[in-house]
Amino acid sequence: MKNELKIFTKLSITMFGIFFTWGSWYATIGFFMLEKGMGEYIGWAYSSTPLAAIVTPCFMGAFADRFMNAEKLQALLLVVGGVFMAIVPQFASVDSATLFLTFIFLHALCFMPTLGLSNTICLTHLNDPEKSYPRVRVFATLGWILAGLFMSAFLMADTSVIQFYIAAVSSILTGIFSFLLPHTIPTSENKKVAIGDLLGIKVFPYFKNFKFTIFMLASFLVCIGMMPYWANGATFLGHAGIDHPGAFLTLGQITELFVLSLILPFFIKKFGIKWTMIIGISSWILRYLVFSGAAGILSESSQFSLQIGAMLTVGVVLHGFAYDFVFISGYLYIDKIVKSEVRAQAQALLTVFTQGIGFLLSAQIFSGIIYNQVVGSSPTHQNFQTFWLLPVILLTIVLFLFVFLFKDKTIRSEDDKLLSEVSG
Repeated sequence: MKNELKIFTKLSITMFGIFFTWGSWYATIGFFMLEKGMGEYIGWAYSSTPLAAIVTPCFMGAFADRFMNAEKLQALLLVVGGVFMAIVPQFASVDSATLFLTFIFLHALCFMPTLGLSNTICLTHLNDPEKSYPRVRVFATLGWILAGLFMSAFLMADTSVIQFYIAAVSSILTGIFSFLLPHTIPTSENKKVAIGDLLGIKVFPYFKNFKFTIFMLASFLVCIGMMPYWANGATFLGHAGIDHPGAFLTLGQITELFVLSLILPFFIKKFGIKWTMIIGISSWILRYLVFSGAAGILSESSQFSLQIGAMLTVGVVLHGFAYDFVFISGYLYIDKIVKSEVRAQAQALLTVFTQGIGFLLSAQIFSGIIYNQVVGSSPTHQNFQTFWLLPVILLTIVLFLFVFLFKDKTIRSEDDKLLSEVSG
């Protein structure tokens, strides 16, 4: 029992540090770049993590499955990534925007694989992952909350380079601490190395199962509609009259604490992955509708009111359901139905589909092309009203397709059959 508590504590501290690092800069870099005259590059800044999620996770997942303990690989990546982040402020101007984006991308190349690696480490050492993992993941949410409050409300650094230095220190310290995590040895270290393993190809046979394919496709398509919240949310909130948008956005993570610790573990066991995903997708749709409605009222009166504040608050606090019911449930679902030998690769492949290709398309299409055309460098409430409605169209289509195509009536028997098919 004492050893279980020790492991739980170490994993929780690591999750806290990883997401404190991410939360220090990710929610406010768009606002920062707009103030520095780099608004036209915001889409590219938010493309850095998706690009990194495409390039590295499967490779690093296969590396952890074969060559190096996952906790040591995670430690090295966080330390090196922290060094890259410390360099970013040196190029925070429109004249050196290319170098600014380059070092953001280098940091992301190191950081993004740690999302899959940390999941692998947690799911390997927790006795009851469906029950315990969401509670460990609570500390990731706490890390993001405290990062946002510290940077925005305390330091008032929404538009300051301080955010990058804080992220760098957090990354390096978390990397050093990762060496103390339980040993997560390679599960396939004695097997012959194949290029396909480095690309996650051994996960591909699972796509023979229709339900698995629909789940991965739905997860991918949903993510195409997500980036406007992160990339353009702080700008919208500031334009709407919120003084410290970075701190205000942490309301979503505060709600997430309750969802992770109290609601998600019960809900996914009771109702299964299908209804969990339905609630998650619906929450994204409702959030954007509320934001659009608030922008519409502001376009008529331009006066911040209690009604506007309430609407913006609802849109933000939906994050607990919008994020966790899509992402955390996805990690648990993948962990349940794939073999242990390819678990790290499978988690990495999910990251590629969602936070990689999905987020990249979202950043380029919605936060890049569409945002620049609809909102531009001189935002108006009316423009934001239109902008927030556009991802609603995509997400509504995905929701209906998922409802009708994803069958989840015999979860256990179908998943056992899938495992036997892949093993055979």
